[in-house]
Amino acid sequence: MNPIISQPTPSTEPAPGRPSASQPRELDLFAFVLMLLRHLPFILGCGAVALLFMTINMLRAKPRYASTAVMIVPQNSFDRKVSAELSMGAAGLLSGGTGSNLELYVDMVKSRTVADRIIDDYDLKTVYNNKNIEQDELTLASRTKIESEREGLIRVTVEDTSRDRAAALANDYFHQLDLLNSHLVLSSVGEERAYLERELLKEKDALADAEVALKQTQETTSGVPPEAVASAQLTALELTRVQLRGDQVKLDALLTGETEENPEVIRLRGEINGLTRQLSELQNGSASASNGTPTSQVPEQTLLYARRLRDVKFHEELYGLLEKEFEEAKQQEAKTPSIVQVLDPAVPSLHKAWPPRTYYCILAAIFGTVVGVVLVALWALIGAYMRHPENAEKLRQLKALYRK
Repeated sequence: MNPIISQPTPSTEPAPGRPSASQPRELDLFAFVLMLLRHLPFILGCGAVALLFMTINMLRAKPRYASTAVMIVPQNSFDRKVSAELSMGAAGLLSGGTGSNLELYVDMVKSRTVADRIIDDYDLKTVYNNKNIEQDELTLASRTKIESEREGLIRVTVEDTSRDRAAALANDYFHQLDLLNSHLVLSSVGEERAYLERELLKEKDALADAEVALKQTQETTSGVPPEAVASAQLTALELTRVQLRGDQVKLDALLTGETEENPEVIRLRGEINGLTRQLSELQNGSASASNGTPTSQVPEQTLLYARRLRDVKFHEELYGLLEKEFEEAKQQEAKTPSIVQVLDPAVPSLHKAWPPRTYYCILAAIFGTVVGVVLVALWALIGAYMRHPENAEKLRQLKALYRK
């Protein structure tokens, strides 16, 4: 009789206190424990085999070493215009609405651009032996841990089979971040400088044309100066045009690195609209001087001379303004600083970070023991099922059919 499951008697009438063949069989826990004790060597052998297998794998596996580098996130590290643009673009990522660029820096460290540069610098394609660059990126990401703290620190921990390479990879993350940020700053400032340079050349040509037109007008009008009334009107018109053109140039230069939602852009657009209306009134003659004389009543020759003189002054003022802005952009481009400050550079580690051999070996031994218990129980259940009279008869019939 099976020690785990009680069997029915082969008699047609069940004895008192015994179940019939049609009655369900019950599990005897005490008999189950006794069976496990009888097969204890087999169960322990399964655990020992699993432990031996895991130990061999752990001895063959290449250990990995972890190195950590720590960076301080400066609050004003970006150029003002680049920082405003990036901060507005990543407003949803900034924690607590404090305006900190911490999460923005973390996302940049995790970017694909940084990962690809590191893979190329250290030839990780050969080290990881993957099929394509995407798998190399996934492998590097799985071995890299990037953490941020509220105090403004970023920790990068990299695991690698080489102590020295693990430290070099952790440090290279911040080096590549420095290069990436410098490129963003230089690109923004460089675009503004190039735009101002083009506008400066255009204004230089416009000033030369205005001077030639003034000379021709002097020859036709004998150099007659504008009257006092016209002078006041045209001076106001000249200043308005200069201010309007200057605001337009500032707005165009600002839009090379800013968005329409920037407060400075909104302010300049409001000023431009007001100056445009004021200039329209002055040109149409609706505005007048203190004595009430409109511009439209100024003698034609005198007005023509004043306009030519006004054009020369306008282009002179605008050329000087552009030249000043251009020099400031060149200085800003030349003094762009490095923004990454490394607090603790990574150093080669003396301790292994992976694999945890003791932990894996204990799990393997437990798993092997459980498998041994399951095999013993399954063996006993199959044996009890096959020894049942009805099942034994079916098995006999199957054997007879197989022989035929």
